Amino acid sequence: MRHRAFTLIELLVVIAIIAILAAILFPVFAQAKTAAKGAASISNNSQLGRAWVMYAGDYDDTAVPVWNMTPGPLEFGRLPGVGYSPWSQLLRAYTKNSSITQDPVIRGNPTEGDIPLELLWPYRPQYGYAFTVWSPLMSLGSVDGSPNPQKLTQAADPSNTIVLASRKDRTTLDWYTPGTLIWMAQILAPPVCSGQRTGTIPDGFCPLIYRWGIGGMGALPDMPTDEEGARTGCVAIRKNRMANVMMSDTSVKYMTPAVVASGTNWTWESRVGQIFMTDIKQYKWDLE
Repeated sequence: MRHRAFTLIELLVVIAIIAILAAILFPVFAQAKTAAKGAASISNNSQLGRAWVMYAGDYDDTAVPVWNMTPGPLEFGRLPGVGYSPWSQLLRAYTKNSSITQDPVIRGNPTEGDIPLELLWPYRPQYGYAFTVWSPLMSLGSVDGSPNPQKLTQAADPSNTIVLASRKDRTTLDWYTPGTLIWMAQILAPPVCSGQRTGTIPDGFCPLIYRWGIGGMGALPDMPTDEEGARTGCVAIRKNRMANVMMSDTSVKYMTPAVVASGTNWTWESRVGQIFMTDIKQYKWDLE
């Protein structure tokens, strides 16, 4: 009995069909992987939001401070030898898992020296705190800035008040102090900064380096990309040019930078110092 073999033409047709299917399916698989990472990022931010609310429940409705000069496992950047705990370290008692401080859309922050990731990651979160809203600094003369945590119930519009958002990663430095961890690597800048102060409620000092607009990261030793927050106050816009944002009602969603900066005149072409308020009711970095 004779067995019919495939001809060369038939083999080429099959190979062509497989190639076409691969070309169609590979982008679909990539999109599915990106979507899964985006969903995991929302989950991480949601868990941090729940921990933020639980902390306030144990502290008379007071938001977690941007940091405490309490004995922490790692050092305060401006005062070598003194331990401190940033907001993400203070929430560890409620999260039990340091990995949720890292955004699955990008790789986790790498270790530094022999510091275990479980200790390092809360000091290097990839979600930043809207500290000018919830724990504004009252001084630039004191070592820690005298943070002033606010009550959660003070938010007039909880669904429109930012708490956390995706933050630039560690591929570019923040404030560097040799021999210590970097200070202020856990915060975000508001779009509007009137001089040195926010000029909103509550009023407090702006970050000294991070600003919105072109040139807002001018003092950093390594410039982040636009995706990692170069023009958006360290708010990272990694997924489809959108930021992962948690509001004070604990809702989490992806927003474009324009929405994050709504109520202002910010555009991609704005320069640092040229951004001002246009509609306080739409502004998401204020408790009014």
